[in-house]
Amino acid sequence: MFIVTYTYKVPKSKIKDYIKLQRTVKAIYVKTGCIAYEVYKKQGRENIWMEINKFKDKKHFEKIRKKVDQNPEIGKLFEKFCSIIDIKKNPVVTEKYKQRL
Repeated sequence: MFIVTYTYKVPKSKIKDYIKLQRTVKAIYVKTGCIAYEVYKKQGRENIWMEINKFKDKKHFEKIRKKVDQNPEIGKLFEKFCSIIDIKKNPVVTEKYKQRL
């Protein structure tokens, strides 16, 4: 298993827009072949969110990412995401993990 995590802040006033956006993005990823697309809110910190995307392995991740990037809708959704989180003030922290056990 290979997972990619994204952690970022979502302003309280934009959580509804964020959740609506994530439902659309999740559908694209899952339809394209992502094993799981999960979104979590940090307990005790309502503005800290994490996405966890699961893939078979790194090669599968790269294949799915390439397909997702070719989806004409994803660019507009990413622009909206950047606007929602105000990416210039709140950068996304991305990490990749490979399952060992």
